[in-house]
Amino acid sequence: MSEESLVSKNLDKTYDPKRVEQTWSADHWNAFGLYHAHSENVLNHKKEPYTILMPPPNVTGSLTIGHVLNHTIQDIFIRYNRMMQKEALWLPGTDHAGIATQTVVEKKLRKQKLSRYDLGREKFLDEVWSWREQYGSLILQQLQRLGISCDWRRNLFTMDESASEAVINVFVKLYRDGLIYKGKRIINWCPVSHTALSDEEVIMKTQVDPLTYVRYALADQPEKYITIATVRPETILADVAIAVNPNDDRYKALIGKEAIVPIANRRVPIIADDYVEIEFGTGALKITPAHDPNDYAVAQRHNLPIISVIGQSGEMTDEFGYKGMDRFDARNKITDDLQAMNAIEKIEDYEHNVGYSERAGVVVEPFLSEQWFVKMKTLAEPALKAVEDGKIKFHPARWINTYRHWMGNIQDWCISRQLWWGHRIPAWYDKDGNIFVAHNEAEARELACTDELTQDNDVLDTWFSSWLWPMTTLRWKGDGDCNDDFKAFYPTSTLVTGPDIIFFWVARMIMAGLYFKGDVPFRDVYFTSIIRDMKGRKLSKSLGNSPDPLAVMDQYGTDALRFTVIYLAPLGQDVLFGAEKCEQGRNFATKIWNAARFLFMNRNEVFADDEEFGNMYVDFSPEISALGLVDRWMLTKLNQMLDSYHKAHKQFRVNDITKQLYEFIWSDFCDWYLELMKVSLQNCAEETEKKQQILRAVQVFETALKALHPVMPFITEEIWQTIVQRQKEESISCAAIPYSDPNGIDENALETIEFLKKIITECRSVRSVLGVPPSTISKVRINAFSEEKAALIQENAIYIERLARSEVEVGVGMEKPKASAGAVVEGNEIYILLEGLIDLDKEKARLEKEIQKVGGYVKQLEGKLGNEKFIANAPKEVVEGEREKLKAARLNLEKLTGNLESLK
Repeated sequence: MSEESLVSKNLDKTYDPKRVEQTWSADHWNAFGLYHAHSENVLNHKKEPYTILMPPPNVTGSLTIGHVLNHTIQDIFIRYNRMMQKEALWLPGTDHAGIATQTVVEKKLRKQKLSRYDLGREKFLDEVWSWREQYGSLILQQLQRLGISCDWRRNLFTMDESASEAVINVFVKLYRDGLIYKGKRIINWCPVSHTALSDEEVIMKTQVDPLTYVRYALADQPEKYITIATVRPETILADVAIAVNPNDDRYKALIGKEAIVPIANRRVPIIADDYVEIEFGTGALKITPAHDPNDYAVAQRHNLPIISVIGQSGEMTDEFGYKGMDRFDARNKITDDLQAMNAIEKIEDYEHNVGYSERAGVVVEPFLSEQWFVKMKTLAEPALKAVEDGKIKFHPARWINTYRHWMGNIQDWCISRQLWWGHRIPAWYDKDGNIFVAHNEAEARELACTDELTQDNDVLDTWFSSWLWPMTTLRWKGDGDCNDDFKAFYPTSTLVTGPDIIFFWVARMIMAGLYFKGDVPFRDVYFTSIIRDMKGRKLSKSLGNSPDPLAVMDQYGTDALRFTVIYLAPLGQDVLFGAEKCEQGRNFATKIWNAARFLFMNRNEVFADDEEFGNMYVDFSPEISALGLVDRWMLTKLNQMLDSYHKAHKQFRVNDITKQLYEFIWSDFCDWYLELMKVSLQNCAEETEKKQQILRAVQVFETALKALHPVMPFITEEIWQTIVQRQKEESISCAAIPYSDPNGIDENALETIEFLKKIITECRSVRSVLGVPPSTISKVRINAFSEEKAALIQENAIYIERLARSEVEVGVGMEKPKASAGAVVEGNEIYILLEGLIDLDKEKARLEKEIQKVGGYVKQLEGKLGNEKFIANAPKEVVEGEREKLKAARLNLEKLTGNLESLK
């Protein structure tokens, strides 16, 4: 802390988050390199590293509440560890988002009545790069408004030169290691984008479709038939077999015979395969290997031919009269034709999940295509072991089971995409179709011994660059060399991400880190919550229930939004979010602001000049035993909070962190300590004592601000800068958060103040129930259960008198006064004398009327809940709601009756 003198000023009267955020914008923090991390500090053993990877948002994206939650959690982790004096590095970047970005640019071209084919590959890619330069940084600008503290010098785009070099090197290595191959597989195909899709790019939707039962005549007995059930009659034209379960007694006699495919009039074998479920449909399954991945596997086992009848655009390609028709139009026409042939036994509704292209919104077509694949089993085994052995910890740990299930059933990864935007596959073909995988065309020519080569037109799946993210962000290029940053900051420390990409990103990063560098890419993975609206629905544009974070920040302030989303997000539980909930965060910020104004006002009144406060503040560190009761209690509460706070950080319980800070600052510090301190200040006989009181209060407040800073960076920076004069390059974000001091705990002070708080709270509660005006002084008699308690209460009676607006009389063995309201605190009886405080007759009449009203309501509820028909027919939540109402009404009636008795 700077020892320069204080600037005698206070904060603005009203907290204005917009002004504060503009003052301490990312531009200010970045100007002084506050968030720059330096590898030499780690390599020279000066500091312990702490590194976070930003999950790269798509360049097509804009800020969502999900981004706010994810990046606020990351910022809390990085700011906390930076303040714990670690060399903290947050690596930012964006993803080129192959399909999404190409789709955006192609839509733009269509408005100009152009297609990518009109431009050609090179000019089209120029268009994409131009779009990226114009719009690609929008999401990062929006994230900076959130106040996130990245080392922005290191911002990486997945198509940057160094990242692209790593992608190429990794592809070549995996190919030469025998882990990448080209082959035919059934893949997810988007008929609109004309590209393969990864599983994470397919959205499953539940829908009801007709399940059609179709008769296939037996070849040697045309009058007999075998019936299959299908939701895709249009694929009947590509059937190559009918499969039954070998254990199904109904069909054992038919195995080895042939059936006739309707319309196609093709003879196909009836085969036996364990894949067939006896209970589903008729127990007989048509095998269409070109249009179903499971059928494809059956065909491979039985050496069956493959026939395709649906093309890349979702149109029919058959030779039976449906060619050129849309697949769904053909479905209806074929169903009609089958009806006309009397080949349909029945049709019934069937509810099932259907895959849709995430970007194009159309039904995905299973498509047999030649694609590039990565063999995954070799990579998956050590990645699974790393998590099961605890080298990587999941928070919450339950996601280990999901991870284990997927890794144990892993399939080869289709990495090719039929796009132009992305990393082009480094494979070349000679005129005979031979493949040459190389780092560049020159190397490919050397391998092929010819210059007549053609490069593969496909690009790599976006995730193929993303799975290298922990390494490429540190400028690893896929070769054996590691720079100082890589040596210092790899493995990274923490990954914060959503559980929906645990398979497609988290698992693959673990595989890549272990395979290419022999170590895990991170030590901890924090899985964020799913954000839902107040009705429990997932946020989506189509539902119109997804608030615009920028608008929420404009209305409530960025700190309020950050605080609120974390306050609402327990580890591993869904978040119910509505913009109006940020009212709590804004009120909290206002409370902090007003507390600072009160402290600074007293500071400026008590100290003669700036230098006096500055010098005393730096040097002030009395032993706890030298402090008064209130300060000893406050220091104890502070150290208890710090102990819980640091434990919560270690356990990744960020939600608990906000609750601890909220409770300490709002309740302990503002509602109690400052109010108790006012009493102490009014009774200080010496100026020195007043000064020490203010110094202690400001020190406690500053410590609380430091602990709060990772959650609410803007307001804490503004107030911290006002405590004493700072140098321009100083920031609270680089100040150390103290640990809990075990010597700063005074259990006696804690017990005493908590006891007095209970008495004050009971007095306030009774006054509130009776409607006593705040300005009216009440008379309170306290019958202590021992002389020791009586002495303690008497010694501190001034706090009860000032904070409970009362005159206090304390004794032992006192009788209950007439016309008094009572309460009991730890065996000590408290009586508030009512005569002269309220109109007793009027209050009795009011209570009797209220008791009659509430009593009637109780009987009404008891009658409803005693009605067996209501209990049997009403929804469970309605019945439970009525029971809660009855419980609350009975409690209210009990309190009203007790209040009436106290007046007699």
